[in-house]
Amino acid sequence: MGLPFFVIGIIIFSPKKQNDDKVFLGNKLIELESYFKYRDSLDYNVSQVPVAWHLDHSLRTINEISKTIKKSNPEEYRGSINLGRSMLLLTKSIPRGRAEAPKIVAPPDTISIDSLHFHLNEARVNLNAYDSLPKKAFFVHPYLGRLKKKTAKKFIEIHTEHHLKIIRDIMKK
Repeated sequence: MGLPFFVIGIIIFSPKKQNDDKVFLGNKLIELESYFKYRDSLDYNVSQVPVAWHLDHSLRTINEISKTIKKSNPEEYRGSINLGRSMLLLTKSIPRGRAEAPKIVAPPDTISIDSLHFHLNEARVNLNAYDSLPKKAFFVHPYLGRLKKKTAKKFIEIHTEHHLKIIRDIMKK
């Protein structure tokens, strides 16, 4: 009779695993990973680059923003008005084909599956630590200006969804 209560106690009081679906952007990371096997897929009617490019770019963007925000000095944050940022946050979408990826988040010519897994694991670590960063931590986006942590988080969500939509459209062929 003691054993069943012991087992129930273990189940109830065991620390819960941190599932991706409970973590910021977790489900989107799961979806990105689900497309790794289709990395060479391409549809020129949708995009001039294959699925791998969108996967790599999305993950690099998450990681670079996270690293930059972590390194920032919150005391240096100064708010500003930016029409592009306001439109992005209002519409929650990025127009296709309007901007070029900054060099720091532009994928290389050859993207290996190992590289994608490396960037994905790095993104999981960075996003798990994201909410613990200071409130006024920030990064400077080349088109949208200074984004403090909360706004940067929204940008990461919108940007990742933008590339997932493109990947989904490529895969419809």
